[in-house]
Amino acid sequence: MKLENKKRMWIVLSVVVLAAIDILVREATGTQQSLEDNKEIAENTNGFHIETLSDKKIYSPAHYSSVCYDVPQIKIELVSITNSYAILNAAYCDAELWLRFGRVVNESIRHISFDSVWDEEARNAVEEYVNTLVDILPQDTALWSPSDSVLWNKVRTAYRTCAVKLSERFSLKRYGSITEKDVEKYMDARQFIPNYDSIYDLRHKQSGENEKFLLALAEQTTDFDSKCLYTIEYAHQCRSRVHKRAVSMLASLMKSRIYSRYLNEVWRTWRCLRQLEESPSRDGMIPNLEYNKMRYCCLETIKDRVYKNPKDIYAMNDFCFMASYGNITRYSEYMYGNSVGLEQMMLSLE
Repeated sequence: MKLENKKRMWIVLSVVVLAAIDILVREATGTQQSLEDNKEIAENTNGFHIETLSDKKIYSPAHYSSVCYDVPQIKIELVSITNSYAILNAAYCDAELWLRFGRVVNESIRHISFDSVWDEEARNAVEEYVNTLVDILPQDTALWSPSDSVLWNKVRTAYRTCAVKLSERFSLKRYGSITEKDVEKYMDARQFIPNYDSIYDLRHKQSGENEKFLLALAEQTTDFDSKCLYTIEYAHQCRSRVHKRAVSMLASLMKSRIYSRYLNEVWRTWRCLRQLEESPSRDGMIPNLEYNKMRYCCLETIKDRVYKNPKDIYAMNDFCFMASYGNITRYSEYMYGNSVGLEQMMLSLE
């Protein structure tokens, strides 16, 4: 796959992956496990436990309990983008626990706070969404049915409605003008690594020799954008197995708090490897809290860039894409596990 066909494109903003929801009903219908079996998975005696998200600290750590009048409008919007999508995704992941395990999650979802969504329109959208889920999700395990397509159509509709409202509210055109060609040129890796085509082609030639070669490039380069790209390619050499070194290197890039136009891909690659390390199963642990903590670290880096350069439409693009990107979910178009399988395929093609 040549670089000119490769799409590192973030042009569609504030859009969550709705295909994962569309597949939900089909998947629910095909589920055969009993409620008792699923409870055992969720709460077995080995300490394995499936946690809810909505009643945890899912919000960006930069938010305040209430908005002050002297806060700049751009800060209000960036905080609202981050936390409205955090609520959207967390509540959906909790709803999946009812589908998969028959776990009552109404109280967890009811714990969601809207104080961190400063934008009134966005706050109204997520509040309506949360209230809808609390109303429609059963509170009695005797009502659990993996083939309840009527219920899951309602969940899907609530999710889709909220996602569309947020996407319209935080459309990129509010902040400036950008075209697909502009983004393609901006993201072209050859401006940092002239021979990137040949580097990229190594994804299809995995070997110990190529792994050592890419590791050396990632460790020796001083330019941060190049380091990000080399580390991503090194991680692709390791994607067929658990590789803690690649995971650690990607994490170090994000924790450095240095801006790169490739931070989105660094984070997604790191999250993919971490989830493959954790579990590719629909019944396994999915530590979205951990993933989102690192997401917020990256968002703070991008946010600093936006504050210093308010007219940097590309940085704003990066921020919106990462803030709105969906969590790892138990159901998706990938039929044989959680959504990390789909994410792995998407990353391999970019």
